Amino acid sequence: MDAKKIRNGMMLLMIFALMAGSAYAASLSAASATTSSTKLTPTNVVLDYDLTRVDSNMKPGDSGLLTIVVKNVGQQAAENLILYVPGTGDISVNKQWAVGRIDPMGSKTVSTTISVSKNASIGLHTFSVRITYDGYDEDSERKNNQLTVLELPIRIYGNANFQATAEKADYYKDVTTRLVIHGTTQDGARSITATLVPGTTASASACASLIGSSKLFIGDMSKGDSFDVEYMIQPSDVGVCALSLELNYSDVSGNSLSESLPIGIEVQRYDVDFKITDVSYAGASPGSAANITVSIENVGSAVAKDVSMTLDFSTPLTAIGSSETYVGQFNSKESKDLNFQASVDSTADIKAYDIPLTVEYYDLAGVQHTLQKSIGIQVDGKPEIKVLLEKADLFTAGTKGTITVTVVNKGFAQVKFLNLKMLSTEDYDITSASEIYIGSLDSDSTDSQDYIIQIKNNVSAGNIPLRFEITYKEQNSNVDHIDPVSIELNVLSMSDYTSKQPTGSPVAILITVAGGLIGLVVAVIVIWFILKLVGAIIGFLDRKLFKRKG
Repeated sequence: MDAKKIRNGMMLLMIFALMAGSAYAASLSAASATTSSTKLTPTNVVLDYDLTRVDSNMKPGDSGLLTIVVKNVGQQAAENLILYVPGTGDISVNKQWAVGRIDPMGSKTVSTTISVSKNASIGLHTFSVRITYDGYDEDSERKNNQLTVLELPIRIYGNANFQATAEKADYYKDVTTRLVIHGTTQDGARSITATLVPGTTASASACASLIGSSKLFIGDMSKGDSFDVEYMIQPSDVGVCALSLELNYSDVSGNSLSESLPIGIEVQRYDVDFKITDVSYAGASPGSAANITVSIENVGSAVAKDVSMTLDFSTPLTAIGSSETYVGQFNSKESKDLNFQASVDSTADIKAYDIPLTVEYYDLAGVQHTLQKSIGIQVDGKPEIKVLLEKADLFTAGTKGTITVTVVNKGFAQVKFLNLKMLSTEDYDITSASEIYIGSLDSDSTDSQDYIIQIKNNVSAGNIPLRFEITYKEQNSNVDHIDPVSIELNVLSMSDYTSKQPTGSPVAILITVAGGLIGLVVAVIVIWFILKLVGAIIGFLDRKLFKRKG
C-alpha cells in the first residue's frame, strides 16, 4: 500500500471531523443570536399611587402610618433597589429601605411612621420618594445606579379641637325638656353647623325625640371661641340616652371636615327605676361557660312588686338553665345581685357583646311595666400564630431561589402590628428584604410572603431549618409578643437537583451545553489518539516493506 495515500486519507478524515465540530458550534451561536435578538422593555420602577397611602387624615402634630408600594412595570428585573424618603420641614419621614430585587411586573411594599410638625401649614404638601436600582435596557444591557425621583402628595387638615358638654338638668321619660350644649374650639373653624343625632336603644328605636329642627347654624369661630346650642327633646326610655352632636365645618384652607361629639344624658322615671350598678363575670372565652353576676338597684322612690328580670341571650351566648330570675318585691334604694350562667360558642368572635336585660314589675296600683336595660360581656381569647412553608423552588448547595411562607392565626383572637422577620443562619443567606410588616391578622386568617435565599456552598443534602421571628400585639393589649419559629427546607443533592429541573430551564440548558462540550473534547482526544496510532502503524509498515524492497 502507498504510505502517501494512506496519510492523505487520514488528513481528510481529520478535516471532516473539524468541519463537523465547527458546524455544531455555529448552530449554537445561531440559536444564541436568535434568542438575543428579542427586544424587552427596559427595567422601570415606579410608585403604585393607587396603593401608596397614609392611614388617616393628618393634622398638625399628628402621626400616622405611611405605606409605599413600588412596582417594576418593565419586562426585566430590578436589582439592588434602595428606597429613600427624606421628608421635609413640615413632614418627617427620613427612612431608607434596602428592598433588593423586584421581578418584572412585581411589587414590594414598605411601611413607616410619618409625622406632621405642630406648625405645619394647612393644605396640600408634597415630599419626595427617591428610588435607586440596577436594571437593564431594551438590549438587555445592564444599567446600574438608575435614579427615579417621584413626588408624593399629602393633604394637611385643620384641627378645630371641638369640645362639648350638656348642661346639667333633670330628664324624665316622656317629658319634653330643654337640652343646652356648651361647646368650645381651640383652633377655630368656618361655616360651622351643628346637628343633634339621637342614639338608639336595644330595639333600634331612638332614645329621644326632637321637637323642632335638629340642625343649627353656628357660623365662623376664632381660636378659643365658645358656642351654645339649644334643642327641645323628649326622652322615650329610662337610662342613659347616648346622643351625638355632629359638627360640619371648613378649616382655614377650605378643607371640608366633620366631627361627632358624644353627649350623654341620664333619663329617670318619677316612680320606680332600676339601675345596673355592676356586672362581674368569669370564664367568658370561646368554648367555655361564663358565670355572670348583675348588681342592680331600685333608684326610684316607690316599691316594685313581682319583679322578674331576664337576660336575652343570643348567638354566640346561650343560657345554661333559666335566663329569667324572679326577684319578688324590690324596695326603693334596695340593691340585689342576680346570677346567670351562659355557654360561649367556640366560634364566638373576640369582642364585647351587648346583652339586653328585660325588667318586668307591677306598681302599687297593679299596673304592669316593662323596662329595657343592657349589660356588656367581653369575650376574650388568645391568638395562635404559625408559620408554614407554602412552596419553594428547588435548592441544592450554592443555589438561589424563592420560598413562600404562610402565616396562620389558628387562635380565637385577632393580632395587630404583626411583623415577620427571617433570620440568616450558617446554612443560607437572605438576598431579599428579611423583615416584612403584615399588620392585623384575624382569627382563622392567613397571609403569604416571599423571600429570596442563597444556599451556602458547603451545605449537605437533607433538611435545613429556616428560622423566623414573629412580633405582634394582642387585640386589647399593648404588650409586644416575640415568638421564634423554625420550619424545614429540603436541600437536594446535585444529581437529584439536576434530574428534577424542568426541560428547557436555564439550568437544564447549561447542563446540556456543558455535556456537549465535554463530549466534543473527548471526541477530539479519541481522534488524536487514532491518528497517532495509525501514523505509528504506517511508519512500522513503511520500515518493514519499503526498506526491504530497496
